[in-house]
Amino acid sequence: MEMNGTAIFDDSAKSDKGWTHDYSSVDTPNGGWIFNNTSVTAGGDVNLKGVAFTNATVTVSNGSLTLDNGGAVPLTGTTVTVNDGAVSVHSGGGNIDLTKGNISAKRDITLKTDNGTVLISGANATVKANITSSDGDIMITGNSGNSMGVRLVNANLTSINMSINGSAIGGSNDDMASFGAVSLFGADEFHVANTGHGEMNGYVNNYLDLSRNGAIVIGQIFAGGDTNVVFDGSFDIKGDTFTTGAKPSTTFDIFFNNGSSSITFKGGKSSMTSCSHGVYTRFSAYSATHTTNFILDGADFVFNVLSETAPNPGVSMVGTTEVNKYSSGFAFSGNGNVQLNIHTNSPEEAIYLNRLTNKDLLGNFSLNVTNDIGDAIVMPGHTAVNLVNATITGTSGTGAGFRLESTDKSNVSLGNNTITGISKTGSGIQLIGNNITLSNGTLNGTTTSGNGSGVVLTGGGNYTLDGASITGTAADGSGIAVNGTLTVNNGTVVKGLATGGGNGVTVSGDLVTDSGDGISITGTAFSGDGVKVDGDTTLTNAMLNGSADSGNGVNIAGNLTTDSATQVSGHAASGTGVNLGAALTGASVKGSSDTGTGVQLADNAVVTEAVLNGTSASGDGVTFTGNVKMDDTSAAKLNASSTSGTGLKLADNANVSIQTITKVTQEKKDSDGNPVLDADGNPETETITTQAPVTTPVTLTGTSEQGSGIATEGNVSISGIVLNGSTTADTGTGVSLGGNLTIADDISGVTAGATGNGTALVVNNASIHSDGYTDSGKDFVINASVSGNGTAIKTQGSSQLDEVVLNGNATGGGTAVELGGQVSGANITGTSDSGTAVRVTDGAGVDGSAVKGHSDSGTGLQVSGNASLNNSDLSGTTQTGTGAAVTGSLTADTSSQVTGSATQDGGTGVTVDGSVTGATVTGDATSGDAVRIADGSQFTGADI
Repeated sequence: MEMNGTAIFDDSAKSDKGWTHDYSSVDTPNGGWIFNNTSVTAGGDVNLKGVAFTNATVTVSNGSLTLDNGGAVPLTGTTVTVNDGAVSVHSGGGNIDLTKGNISAKRDITLKTDNGTVLISGANATVKANITSSDGDIMITGNSGNSMGVRLVNANLTSINMSINGSAIGGSNDDMASFGAVSLFGADEFHVANTGHGEMNGYVNNYLDLSRNGAIVIGQIFAGGDTNVVFDGSFDIKGDTFTTGAKPSTTFDIFFNNGSSSITFKGGKSSMTSCSHGVYTRFSAYSATHTTNFILDGADFVFNVLSETAPNPGVSMVGTTEVNKYSSGFAFSGNGNVQLNIHTNSPEEAIYLNRLTNKDLLGNFSLNVTNDIGDAIVMPGHTAVNLVNATITGTSGTGAGFRLESTDKSNVSLGNNTITGISKTGSGIQLIGNNITLSNGTLNGTTTSGNGSGVVLTGGGNYTLDGASITGTAADGSGIAVNGTLTVNNGTVVKGLATGGGNGVTVSGDLVTDSGDGISITGTAFSGDGVKVDGDTTLTNAMLNGSADSGNGVNIAGNLTTDSATQVSGHAASGTGVNLGAALTGASVKGSSDTGTGVQLADNAVVTEAVLNGTSASGDGVTFTGNVKMDDTSAAKLNASSTSGTGLKLADNANVSIQTITKVTQEKKDSDGNPVLDADGNPETETITTQAPVTTPVTLTGTSEQGSGIATEGNVSISGIVLNGSTTADTGTGVSLGGNLTIADDISGVTAGATGNGTALVVNNASIHSDGYTDSGKDFVINASVSGNGTAIKTQGSSQLDEVVLNGNATGGGTAVELGGQVSGANITGTSDSGTAVRVTDGAGVDGSAVKGHSDSGTGLQVSGNASLNNSDLSGTTQTGTGAAVTGSLTADTSSQVTGSATQDGGTGVTVDGSVTGATVTGDATSGDAVRIADGSQFTGADI
């Protein structure tokens, strides 16, 4: 009814105050009267049914106002003032509409619909709809049968405590429509007292199976303008949804439904909670860059997200498939503490966004995310991430705990953060892409089982680690995998651990330092590699430290280029300290092992300008196992040692050659031979590197306290090398030659030495081929010496020595040569001062050989035990001792000879105290016996 400004009620002049009336009827219980352009002035309680006021003024000076309608309660353009009482507005079957309306009261204000929407809307962001209770609470309940429970647009609500509750059974199929159990749009403000509390609850049961719906909806797409909401005081905002239809993925607890929004929390402790179906955002098809801004003004804020229903994500802030073009997400600023807690059980991401910043936040920031199935934290595409002093933890079942993949247009700055990623079978942390800076922070990634990596760092362009600390743990994958191109400055530390068969750290790519100390990489593994270099890799000013149980401490399986400042150190319990199976340029390499090999140079190893040091307790210090090339500088600096094992071993299939490298800087020429000029017209230069076999051999030295200094086994070839092994231990060996040893040039050789009771050279089941010397018409000579009571040369097993001259020398009473086993084609000379020059031991067989021994005061040649000769000449000379002594059983063919000679007074030519069969024995002496035959000696077919 149009009142044209006339008051519908005024009891100012009456003594009986207040107004009670029922305007409804039995025939139309949801109907009533709407009074427009009128006023109400009451001095007492106002209790009305079936009535509403539009564009009106309602004033109650002493009492309360109650409007209770079976239908709608339109209060558009109406100002309600209750000076000393409460306000209660109820609709049984329609909306409560406060568009451009205002309510103020001293006591509680209650707005409730049983089956409709409570709409509070101001004219604009400046002229708002105000609902104010000075001493009471505000309680708003909207129960919508369709799209919206409570809708607030440019509204300002103030009270001691506040409770806003909205519910709906649907939403909308129209992108441009408004919907939501609680819908916020425009500039909304909610104020509670410092001692009070506010709550906002939205609940949706998507019974109508509509495509667009949400429990708490902030913003409205295509409606124009951003949404800016202020919560003043402590508020708890909660959204919960349930779907019985076919569109669970479009039902969300909290829905950011426009381009950009801001939510401000002033004072107090507030929270926002998604109870079941997560958080989602949506934008215009024409503008997909979006930021939801959380602003703290002396407040603490907790954002809790629970999404247990697949396939709903926890938080999905990228509402477009063009993630490489647009970015969207959260920005946190102001003064206060922020905590985000997200838990999902979904194959989708728990949080999916590519914009996140707290750079303007003064306070603590933490993000804690768990997904029992899929990825926990994912930031893909056109990422715009700027985090400072944040604590981030992502935990996943089968996916990644934390995954960031950025494009060449991204900007990722991670400063002094603690980022932790945990996964059962996936990767703990993946940080991949371009324009990423991680400075002075920590990354902690863990994968508890499977082949996933604890931390994956893959650099594209402009990827910098600056003073960062990175720790990764995996089972059968890599604790840390570093790939691509990265700048690693100011002492960045990388530590990886593999608890199963994986590698502690895997490195592949270019890691360059241009500021401060370089990167320090430490890897620990059990049966895998502590640190594995895989693929072409460049390191500058780096430190690699790997340790393993049965695997390799450091495994250089890809080509590694470093500078002289780079240090590589590897240790293994039973495995190899450092394994090199590719090209290595630069670096100082130290490998050690308890029972395994210190440093192994495997097939395809090429060593240039490097320093190698291998040690082992009971294994090999350095082992060559394949085709290996070294430059002369690196070879000369090789250090190989063992306590009880072999210092330097050349194992089966080792083919070791030494090259000399020449670098010449010259003017660059084009294909026609003309100089190439730079932009200023000056000739460009280039460095030409050439390699050629050395003309002077490099000595490779191996030492062992109790084992062999150098040993060969299997098929071995050397060129440009002199193998020099020595020992000082009573049980040690300088050089042990076994297998097939090929001397491929005419400059390589073998020298051996021992002091004390050790053995300088052992030839054990060896076949030595001096191809290079034979082709040049030279003799290949091996010299071995001992000082003390040891042995210079000892032969064992079956050895083919027809292309070799063996020279043994003993001083201090030792034995120069001890022949054991089967020796053929030998040319052996032994010299001793007071010991035995050549001793032929029990079981020895000498075939087609010439063996000569000389001892000043000892025995030149001694045959002990059972020995046989075939077409061989054995001779011994002495000054004052015995030239040749046969104390065992010697069997020979008729062409074999045993000769003994004493050249000074008192010496004996030959002594026989055993048996001789078939040999010619010749002795001569100056003043002693030429041949002395002891009692009981036997001769069969022998010539004496």
